[in-house]
Amino acid sequence: MSVRLKGLNLCFDFQRKTLSGVPFSFTAEIADGRMESLVSEIVSFVDAIEPNICAKEWMIRSGAVAANRYLQAVADMEDIRTEAWLLACELSETISGMPLWVANPKQWN
Repeated sequence: MSVRLKGLNLCFDFQRKTLSGVPFSFTAEIADGRMESLVSEIVSFVDAIEPNICAKEWMIRSGAVAANRYLQAVADMEDIRTEAWLLACELSETISGMPLWVANPKQWN
């Protein structure tokens, strides 16, 4: 993970390798100086991931067309989604001392 300043907001660049070893990263910002906004951005990222669609887009961009590559790309995106969700849960508990669904009930209504 790296942190940089973008205007008045802190940007966190989360980086890791997928299950198959492909580098992957995403960025989330702290808006208005509120750590809760970082958790909300990560949850939005998780909600936006559709593993099947992401896998197809990756295959088109990379030129990888083998069926086993598609299945691995779907598994990779499912894992990224899970890991990002766990990160959001962990950050929420660290920030507020409460699980994500208790700390941010508006997201679950």
